Amino acid sequence: MDTVERLRRARLAAQRLTPETACTTAEEAARAVIGVQAQDLRAAQLALRSRVPGLTRGAVRAAPLLRTWTVRGTVHLIAASDRPWLHALLAERNARTFGARFERFGIVAEVNAMRRDVIELCAERPRDRASLLRALVERGHPSLEQGPINTFVPWLSTQGLIVTDIDGLLHTADPPPPVDHDEALAIMGARYRVGYGPCDATDLAKWSSLPITQARRALDAAGAQPGLDAWPTHDPPPCLLLAAFDTLMLGHRTREPFVAAGHDQHVLKGGGMVKPVALNGGVATGTWSVRKGRPEPAWFGRPAPTAALDSEATDIERFLTS
Repeated sequence: MDTVERLRRARLAAQRLTPETACTTAEEAARAVIGVQAQDLRAAQLALRSRVPGLTRGAVRAAPLLRTWTVRGTVHLIAASDRPWLHALLAERNARTFGARFERFGIVAEVNAMRRDVIELCAERPRDRASLLRALVERGHPSLEQGPINTFVPWLSTQGLIVTDIDGLLHTADPPPPVDHDEALAIMGARYRVGYGPCDATDLAKWSSLPITQARRALDAAGAQPGLDAWPTHDPPPCLLLAAFDTLMLGHRTREPFVAAGHDQHVLKGGGMVKPVALNGGVATGTWSVRKGRPEPAWFGRPAPTAALDSEATDIERFLTS
């Protein structure tokens, strides 16, 4: 087995995408990869399905998961138990980014004045974003334009004021208990290595948006990394249909060794939209979409074996109707 194949197999195992390393619950899967990207809720649920055999949508809804803005300033579906250390590590950075947008829009005072009413309104009942914004206008606050609207809920999450559930409803939340920044950095290093290794600091920096100096500190705190030969090398599944924005496609500096450099344009066509990917023996050879309730692949390389593809497609159908 050559080095590239060994790396591919090790990362598939770390990502819980082999039968031997699969998770048993949605919460375990979310913890294993430190959250799945969740601007598309169906894709987030499908990412968990790939890691939990037999998972149902009902089990995802019942799991202790929440949506909040974490790595890369992007919304993720995370295990609720991970919120304190992720908030300690990333909330201040994200708040500066979102706050700078309000400064450009010239509405810093206006959005700060909304915070107390946001807490009261979401304490009355969970609300979607549109309902919250209407209620704020009814209380005399200005209507937000399209740009600020897209930043408002992410910014609220960095304040520790709200969390979003699996259905996209906003709930009032107590600020998470404080976690020392260095402790949070050490947790990140250890958890990233387990879920994304073999890896290095450039991989962690790319995935997390942390400065490279902090990424190095995080992995140093996690201790020496095992040699490549020490990682599991289970046979890759003959076919995997990964969700859009799957962490396997986002977790490292490049998508190799899963996506050949010459094929990357099939997976990321621009605008930051990472397509659902079909893996044949651990290698991306196609993308896929749902047509009339059933996944249909579009191959740019060798198709996956028919029986394995049918099994994956049938399981996705089962999940979507569960």
